[in-house]
Amino acid sequence: MHSETSYCYPDNNASCLKFLMQTEISVILYICAGIVIIVGVLGNLFVIISVSRFRQLHTPTNLFVLSLAVSDFLSGFLILPAKFIEVINNCWYFGDVFCPYYMTYLNFLPFVSVLNLVTISFDRYLAVCNPFFYSTYVTNSVAGICIIFIWLLAFFYTYAFLVHTRGSFITHWCVGMCRFLNYSDWWMIHYTLTFLLPMMIIICLYSVIFVTARRHIKAINCMMKKTKLADSKKTQLSKSSERKAAKTLGIVVIAFIVLCSPGFVFIVFQMFFEINSENLLPLRLALTYLSTMNYSIDPIIYALFYPWFRKYLKMMVTLEIFKSSQLMTNLF
Repeated sequence: MHSETSYCYPDNNASCLKFLMQTEISVILYICAGIVIIVGVLGNLFVIISVSRFRQLHTPTNLFVLSLAVSDFLSGFLILPAKFIEVINNCWYFGDVFCPYYMTYLNFLPFVSVLNLVTISFDRYLAVCNPFFYSTYVTNSVAGICIIFIWLLAFFYTYAFLVHTRGSFITHWCVGMCRFLNYSDWWMIHYTLTFLLPMMIIICLYSVIFVTARRHIKAINCMMKKTKLADSKKTQLSKSSERKAAKTLGIVVIAFIVLCSPGFVFIVFQMFFEINSENLLPLRLALTYLSTMNYSIDPIIYALFYPWFRKYLKMMVTLEIFKSSQLMTNLF
């Protein structure tokens, strides 16, 4: 990467500075960005279509997965293209009009994703730790109400955040800039509410799930020794399916924590120690790519661990999905 600089808009004296890098590096970065965007948009679109199209998949857990896929799909479509171009060039090429919308999406959609992950964790907690309550009271209607609440909560929080900061988008310091003013105290509260607190809740819930699942395994093993094999197998299969779902979605949650935590730590250090991220462009690039992978990795996890998703992908590739008779196909 070169140390020399150019301008975002060379013909404008008020233009922001643009970082120059070797052409090979720039091409590699754009190719990687394209892969992340394509996998994120198409992968989550496949999840949305599959869960929406097949009644077999209409369960509370899958409805939460659907909501997560919608938020990740919109993030990949509305945020990531502009984000990658801005961070690679250190320039904003989309004008002052689109900047407020972009910043709104940048705060709203990731928060929806985080709330979806918290809800999925709580859903798995109830299914594993309190299965009788879960099977009785957690219905598709309840899941739908929870999803509506999640999106409304994220919307009103984002609206309150923008009102509190008075929509302080920096576009006037130089031409080619779209940033938020840094209100250190409020930003710390913001990141605590939208990332740190949800992450702690998720970790606590999955810690309890892990302990309970191990206890269930021991109990089932004891039961198999004392009861008839047929009855014990039914119990084992029921609890095993819940644990498997918890395991798969637990991997989704772990991926979120691993991919997004470094960026959160960097932002906090930048606020408290006044680190100029423009002097750390390689690190900023790496953390941006790491965090944005969160929007594309979930469909890959589903493909690895969910047989129904692999079967659906095969139907998509062979175009069997467009045959009405395939709607009754058993995906399990």
